[in-house]
Amino acid sequence: MKKTILSMLLVATISFASSVTIEGFSSPESVIVKNKDVYVSNVGKELKPTAKDGDGFISKLDTNGKIKELHFIDGLNAPKGMGIIGSTLFVADVDTVKGFDIKTKKEVFSLSFDNVGFLNDITIKDNHTLFVSATDVGAIYEVNIKNKSYKKVIDFTTANGLFYKDGILYAAELGSSPKTMFDGKGKFYQINLKNKKLTQLGTFEGVLDGVQKVGNKIYVSDWVNFEKSGIIRVYDLKTKKEYVLKVEPFMGAADLWIDEKSNKLYLPQMIGNKLTIIEL
Repeated sequence: MKKTILSMLLVATISFASSVTIEGFSSPESVIVKNKDVYVSNVGKELKPTAKDGDGFISKLDTNGKIKELHFIDGLNAPKGMGIIGSTLFVADVDTVKGFDIKTKKEVFSLSFDNVGFLNDITIKDNHTLFVSATDVGAIYEVNIKNKSYKKVIDFTTANGLFYKDGILYAAELGSSPKTMFDGKGKFYQINLKNKKLTQLGTFEGVLDGVQKVGNKIYVSDWVNFEKSGIIRVYDLKTKKEYVLKVEPFMGAADLWIDEKSNKLYLPQMIGNKLTIIEL
């Protein structure tokens, strides 16, 4: 009986406007898609993004939202941003970037950061390099996974969502300062890595989280506040226009992912313990 109830909970869905919502997660923060598999990072039962409590985990789903393994990888603290290089899934976990073989689930990489307690998002540069944001110290780091080293790329206030493409790093601020990081005044920028020049994109401000560029459009998730009010913003690099996707508001619009093959957007609702899949 208990197993039946649990199964019903995990596959429960709520449909609206060409979207489906899957329930049963534990503070889901980030999503990444690799071929036919979807990985979701879960901070844990309580929304404590910096707590080393060991209850964080990674879930594995298919691209339609069916949960294959709720606890695909266990034993993490508060896993957030993810990136995949080859068969290794890299995860930002409080003060450490960890890597797991997605075939065997074994840990194959670990790199701890000094004086950092809120590593947040990850984006891949190439087969040997990734970028990771550190929200608490306002910095973006470059990680060399080959020699297990890291260096600061740039100071960036309340660094959160990252996306790298063709020498440009797109980065979102969670808030205006580390002390007021949920004040709704975070802005969105592009960073030229050659000269470290920051250029603000759009006029919007918010509690900004996930970032992804698809064609000329950039999608940015915005918590807005901590109620059912999260939204997905869109900025067009070509026309400079900005707008909000016409979907119901979310309970904690966290680190999104867009699968360009299927044209589906995956968004964790961190407060609602849900994952929403939207057909764009």
